[in-house]
Amino acid sequence: MASETTTPKFNLPAEKKSPMEKKSVTKKRILIIEDEYSASKFLTMRLKNLGYSVSAAFDGMTGLKEATETLPDLIILDLMIPKLPGEEVCKALRESFDENLVKIPIIMLTGKDSIVDKILGKVIGADAYLTKPYEFSDLFDAIKKILPDV
Repeated sequence: MASETTTPKFNLPAEKKSPMEKKSVTKKRILIIEDEYSASKFLTMRLKNLGYSVSAAFDGMTGLKEATETLPDLIILDLMIPKLPGEEVCKALRESFDENLVKIPIIMLTGKDSIVDKILGKVIGADAYLTKPYEFSDLFDAIKKILPDV
């Protein structure tokens, strides 16, 4: 009878929990730095539905602080944001002494659509540059190129 009571302790449901836990641990984290609430909410919803962990900041200073504290796997960055422009956020991350911050991929998602703006975005360290209005599928393609294991 003693062996019958110890056997249920090692049942399958307990073993099945660990793969689920691993999935939540490896969930890619995206930080959205966007001052337009509706745009941020839309992106957050869409990305969460695709399985990403998403956080948002509505100005450059808060976004930079969030990035340094949480080290997201990807940043989606608007350029025209209050308190600290997106270009300055990008430069601060790329010029950081913290190697982990320097390596965070950045997708610039902005209304600035001139050739000069796009070149400047690449020069200061953007991994991708998309202009508004945009198709979500284009953004998702850029995300998949940057975070291919998702």
